[in-house]
Amino acid sequence: MRAVAIFTLIICLSSVGCGRPAGPLFAPVKPAAAWPPKPDVARIRWVGSIAGSQDLHAATPGSEVFKAALRGPRPPIRFAGPHGMAISGNGRWLAVADSAGGSVHVLDLTGRTHCLIGGWSGERLGSPVGVVWVGDRLFVTDAKRHEVFVFDRAGSFVRRFGTDALSRPVGIAYVPSRDRLYVVDGGAHCIQVLDTSGATVSTLGRRGTAPGEFNYPSHIAVRDDMLAVSDSGNFRVQLMDLDGNCLRVIGKKGDGAGDFSLPKGVAFDSDGHLYVVDAQFENVQVFDTSGQLLLAFGEEGRGVGRFWLPAGLAIDASDRIWVADSGNRRICAFDYLKRQDAKPSERTPIGSLILPTSVGVSQE
Repeated sequence: MRAVAIFTLIICLSSVGCGRPAGPLFAPVKPAAAWPPKPDVARIRWVGSIAGSQDLHAATPGSEVFKAALRGPRPPIRFAGPHGMAISGNGRWLAVADSAGGSVHVLDLTGRTHCLIGGWSGERLGSPVGVVWVGDRLFVTDAKRHEVFVFDRAGSFVRRFGTDALSRPVGIAYVPSRDRLYVVDGGAHCIQVLDTSGATVSTLGRRGTAPGEFNYPSHIAVRDDMLAVSDSGNFRVQLMDLDGNCLRVIGKKGDGAGDFSLPKGVAFDSDGHLYVVDAQFENVQVFDTSGQLLLAFGEEGRGVGRFWLPAGLAIDASDRIWVADSGNRRICAFDYLKRQDAKPSERTPIGSLILPTSVGVSQE
C-alpha cells in the first residue's frame, strides 16, 4: 500500500507541469442542425449549449490537475433556471439571470471563466430576472426585492436603487442615445424610464389592451432607438419609439403561425429582424418590423434545437443567438446565417432574410 501511495504521489507531482489546454467552446455538430429544412437555404444553425461552468472547457493549469488528483475535481457551477440574458458590446461577457437559483452568472466566453453573483455583505439576491450591460457595469432587476442592483464585471456590488419606484421589475434595456434605462415593471404594467443613477425620468404606458398599453409586460429590447416589448398578458409584442408611442403591434392570441401564447424574450439581429421567444409554444419566431413572420425554429423537448419553457434571448454583434432554455437548465446558442447570394439591392436591413415560414429542422 505504501508503494502504491508513493507511486500515486509521483504521478501527481509530475502532473503539475502538465496542465490541460482549453478545449473548443462548442464542438462541431454532425450532422448539422439548421432551419428551415432542405431544400430551403439554411438561415439559423444550432451551435451548442451550456449548462454550467464545465461546458466552458477552460484550460486547467498543472497545479489544479495536481489538486484535483488529491481531493477530486471541483464541482461545476450549474444553471438552475436561466431567464434573462445580456451580452457585452465586445461579445466577451455573457450575463445570465438565474431566477430559480437566485443568482446571476457572468461567463467570460474568451477567458472561459464563470463568476457566480449570489449576494453581497450578508444580503442575497431574491429573484433576478433581467440583466443589461452599461459599459463595464451590470444592471440586474430583482422582481422579488423590487430593486435594481449594479455590479462590476468581477461581481462586486456597486449600488442599488428602485425600491420605492418599482413594483416588479423584470426586463431591462439601456438606450445609449439617451443614456437611459428602460425597466419593464410587470407589476405596474408599464415601463419606467430611469437615469443610470436610478432617478425616475418618466413612465410609459398603463394597464390596458390599446396600443401603448400593457398587461403583464415581461421583456424588452432596443435597436436604433426602437423598443420591442413583450406584452405577455396581451399575447403580443409592441414596437415603440423611445417616448412610448406604439409603432406596430405584432401577434395575437392563437396557435397559428405568427400567433403567441406566452411571448417572452425579444431581440434584434444586425439586419433588424425581431426574434420572439414563446414559452408555451417553446419556439422562437422571427419577424420583420412590418410584422411579417419569416421563420420559426424550435419545439418542445430536450435535444438539439428543442426547448422547455424558454425565456430570455440575447443576440450579439456577430449574430450569435443565445436562448435561455429555462426548463432544461441551459442556454442554447444558434447562428443567424446571412444571405450571401442576395443582390446588393436586396441587402436591405430587413430584406436580407427572405424565406418561407417553416418550423422544421434540417439535418445537413
